[in-house]
Amino acid sequence: MEERVQKAMFDYFRLEGQTAIVTGSGNGIGRATAILLADLGTQVMVCDIEEDSALKVAGEIGKRGGTAIAAKCDVASLEDIRMTVAKTVDSFGSVDILVNNAGGFGGGKTFDKMTYEEWDRLIRINLTGTYMFTNEVVPYMVKKQHGKICMVSSGAALGYDFSDPHYAASKAGMIGLAKELSQELAKHHINVNALGTGLTDTRMAHLPGRSWEDETKGLPWYRVGTPEDQACAIVFLVSEAAEYITGQVLCPNGGAWM
Repeated sequence: MEERVQKAMFDYFRLEGQTAIVTGSGNGIGRATAILLADLGTQVMVCDIEEDSALKVAGEIGKRGGTAIAAKCDVASLEDIRMTVAKTVDSFGSVDILVNNAGGFGGGKTFDKMTYEEWDRLIRINLTGTYMFTNEVVPYMVKKQHGKICMVSSGAALGYDFSDPHYAASKAGMIGLAKELSQELAKHHINVNALGTGLTDTRMAHLPGRSWEDETKGLPWYRVGTPEDQACAIVFLVSEAAEYITGQVLCPNGGAWM
């Protein structure tokens, strides 16, 4: 790559030297996001409920010349969240970027098949976990008067997946939280946005009995989304290139909805 092109790229995103926490980054969209952020010069905390996966991704980043540490973190546990944030700050000094990506899935349950326990579990992971992680990180951003937060929601929150009402509700809550926080935190120069992901080829999306061939027939684009497709959108939203974007929902979905 020409030096001038490389310089323009780094100047455009201005991520070099910043610190990011990416939750659920042991695989899928989180993994792709952590790697891309590190490639662009960000110091990354790779955290996941699967510790081995987090360590593996951090190792991959190191082999690519990037900087990353790893931690086991269950986003439904405030203790785990506090330990992860503390480890990040101890290692890198502060937190500039938070990607709330970790989440659970409903397993294809319709409203009449859901239980109260399943509702509580998914709301706790997807929505309350996002709230708790954000609440623990925001004071560091306020202190710096700078920060970027991305809530990885879903098209299900916008009415494009007609099953798993508890999943849809939890993901819609993330969008509502992002919009409200974007107003509260703007005075501190903290951007808060959300991602309404389309169908993406991740481990969680491969449900037993699910026909991907049927689901992709109507996609205007020619393929299913990849974790890298979503990661590119996330990295843009948490970069300085998106400094004037806040309270928005970006939907990388190959044209599946408008």
